[in-house]
Amino acid sequence: MDTLSDPNEYWAIEYRRDGLERKTVVYASTLMTALAMFNADPETSGFDTPLRMKYSYGVNGQTYRFELDGRYGVPRRI
Repeated sequence: MDTLSDPNEYWAIEYRRDGLERKTVVYASTLMTALAMFNADPETSGFDTPLRMKYSYGVNGQTYRFELDGRYGVPRRI
């Protein structure tokens, strides 16, 4: 499991499954670790793309956004 340097680090992931918009939070410090945890979880696997990921960390909540067009696509910062 990924070790967090700050307990405020998390990834908010927005995705579609069964035609419904859904959102989940993954506590990981890297994009690829968060994506792997998201894919491995039975509650979130089987999602439809595009996948939107928002990384937030720290007290001030610095935010970075990424989008993934396909299950095996390369995440791009938006």
